[in-house]
Amino acid sequence: MVIGKHLFGIIIKSNNLFKKYTKLTYQEKSMILYGISLITPIFFGSWLIGVFGLIFGIVGVFEFNPFLGLPWIANFLYFGNLIFRKINLKLKTGISFLTITFGLFTIGIRKVPVHEGGLNADVIVGIGFILWLSSFIILLIGQIKDGIK
Repeated sequence: MVIGKHLFGIIIKSNNLFKKYTKLTYQEKSMILYGISLITPIFFGSWLIGVFGLIFGIVGVFEFNPFLGLPWIANFLYFGNLIFRKINLKLKTGISFLTITFGLFTIGIRKVPVHEGGLNADVIVGIGFILWLSSFIILLIGQIKDGIK
């Protein structure tokens, strides 16, 4: 009987948390997903988490590798989209489409370095990538809904 009351209390509390989450704006939901993606593995086959991809992604820009450089640039487009609120909504929507397009280049990454010795691990995109790209898509959905209003 006590377990049933305790379980019922947990269900009610989680329902209240869900109601608070649904009150968030699309931009806030997008930022939450982006933050979670920074602490989850980007790839299956490697334990490289998102924050390391964000830090070391500049290597792809210096190597002129589009599969490494463009996803790294997508982060700056995303941040610019969040920071510059006063720009035209059509321009923000266009930047969001470009951000998603650049982010999709991550799918082309098949090997990541394991250590300095030159060993590479075969990888495919993982949960961190899915959350990261979802944050871009949620932001775009919010911008489209703002344009409809």
